[in-house]
Amino acid sequence: MRIRAIRKRDGREVPYDRAKIVGAVARAEAAAGEPRTGFAEEVAGLVELLLERRFTDPAIARPGIEDIQDQVERALVEMGAASVAKAYILYREKRAQARAALVMREGSSWEKLPGASPVRPVRVEAKDGAPAWSKGRIVAALMSEADLPRASAEEVASRVEARVFASGLRSITTALVRELVDNELVDLGYENALRRHRPIGIPRQDLRRLLLDRRADRSEGSVVSSVAGEILTRYAVEDLLPPSVADLVRAGDLDFEDLANPHLPLSLSIAAEALPAGASSAGKPDAGSAAALLPEIGGLVLRVSRTIAIEGLEPFLAALERSSATAVRGFVAALGGIAAGSGREIEVVLSASRALPSILASLASLDREHGQDALPRFAVDAWTLAHQSGAAGIEADHLVRRGLVVPCWSADGERHAGAGLVRRSSERGAIACGSALILDLPRLARRAGAWREDRLFEAAARHIELGIQGLLALRDFQREARDPEAPRARVGYALAPAGLAEALLVLGDGEQREEQAGRLLAFLVEAAERLGRSQGITLVAAPGCAERAAARFARIDAIEFRVHQPGLFGESPGSSAARSYAGGLESVSEPVLCALLGSLPTGSLRPAAVLADLGAARPEVRELPCLSALGRVERLRGRTRGGMHALYPLPPVLTGALASDESSSDLFTLPVSTVPGFQAES
Repeated sequence: MRIRAIRKRDGREVPYDRAKIVGAVARAEAAAGEPRTGFAEEVAGLVELLLERRFTDPAIARPGIEDIQDQVERALVEMGAASVAKAYILYREKRAQARAALVMREGSSWEKLPGASPVRPVRVEAKDGAPAWSKGRIVAALMSEADLPRASAEEVASRVEARVFASGLRSITTALVRELVDNELVDLGYENALRRHRPIGIPRQDLRRLLLDRRADRSEGSVVSSVAGEILTRYAVEDLLPPSVADLVRAGDLDFEDLANPHLPLSLSIAAEALPAGASSAGKPDAGSAAALLPEIGGLVLRVSRTIAIEGLEPFLAALERSSATAVRGFVAALGGIAAGSGREIEVVLSASRALPSILASLASLDREHGQDALPRFAVDAWTLAHQSGAAGIEADHLVRRGLVVPCWSADGERHAGAGLVRRSSERGAIACGSALILDLPRLARRAGAWREDRLFEAAARHIELGIQGLLALRDFQREARDPEAPRARVGYALAPAGLAEALLVLGDGEQREEQAGRLLAFLVEAAERLGRSQGITLVAAPGCAERAAARFARIDAIEFRVHQPGLFGESPGSSAARSYAGGLESVSEPVLCALLGSLPTGSLRPAAVLADLGAARPEVRELPCLSALGRVERLRGRTRGGMHALYPLPPVLTGALASDESSSDLFTLPVSTVPGFQAES
């Protein structure tokens, strides 16, 4: 007999919800330090089987909460998860104690206070009514939310009750009750309990400003997402990140891209053939199977916080081109509609394709009609893109200038699969970027000083090591909060340097030098790979994933570092507003860009519009200036790849804490690829 309803402790019948069993087991796994993918689902399935065997009579097939919890314990023990079972039992006992505390006599304590008048008790203004004052509710909340023992919780509740009744108030809001509880927690020195109990919210004045700001998008979705994003960001910094890492985030030394969605991966890349519609199509893809991909892509975009990358669309696009002259245009427009409606980015990663001219023509036509905000982005191999000519070349040049087509590169054994995503050559499944660690490079360069690459590299290595601890914390939380309906994916992470252009100006004493640029990015690539591997994660350098944090870093640094020679560092004299740092590879000269890309084995050029600036710097090139600049960059980039190596002494790999320079005298070296002609230093 399938279980359809359960009995609550108060006798009410509610629909059966399997997800609650999964969530309870996942929390027990996290408490025991043994998270396993899919284990909670297996336990829930076994619990359902045990319940169905026990409750076979349709008239009484209503298991109670205690029945379900008993079967969860039994399932955990039978499946050999003793430590998880212990954590679950402890959690169950803790909840039972909190419920017992709630049974305290309500409304009698106020009558026993000295001088209490025989008036009706205080009412609490809650969301769903105004119940009478209950000291027991405070005790139960402190035990369950703040993990306080019962004696301490009763002490706090008694002090709050005395203050409330002494005030003479006839009613009080739940928010004010929480504030009074927090004050007592501070007075009694319960700092850990205060952190767990304190609510996360935003001030009323900030909320009013958001609702009334004429410059902001005040649609329902925008307001809700802005408020939710602010609350989730504070939760991530205060509760998810290690304290030392959270301090660096607040100070502006580093950041993590899109903490407003800490429960979601930053991006996901999946092959079209791996989607049900792509896999189930009989024989070769046709126009119908291509159209069937759209709702599946629409379902995926809400499972990431930023970008969905689709690979292997070439056969589907070719089938659309064969079916109708406008089919490709319709498909691209539909992808753009999904992106615009969801607020996410859609990136199509293309290899060499016969349908490329048709794709470029459709994309350019849609851009002229609707604008780039309503269109997907296409990542195209740089060599293929640079060799487009004729009408396709004109469209490609226009789209690169607009940022709708992005050149990308791949190395032996791996290939570009989207922003911050690198796919191994033999890999076929989905891959995800869980989060991006962002460094404030201009700040590190200013602290190191001009020409002090060794100090800059040392500080960067320390910040990367600490940032990885934050990535590990976010990884654990995302595993706990994982949507069981989301596709299974190998999860990696990205290192995104913010302010590369500004850091090179500081490092070169007011001038960007290609040798320093090559060494700096090559160091970040190597440090990300080595330090990530030491902590058991895949970490790749991905310049261009730091747009949102770059502006924040610039605002903070404008206060901390007062620039006395703004013209020397590329800032406008007399300007009070801080200009945003470069979020990617913009604001650099052509030789510097070639050196940077030569140190990046796999990745993409972000923002692609930088090629328009390089084209404008050569007015003599009138035809296809962006593609001409890309061709020059591609040729020069190939010359700088795999150059010489400079060895820099750095501190040992840290263990998660910010060690001092005197903590050890042992040194290790990181190989740093440089451009040919630079003399290696020891």
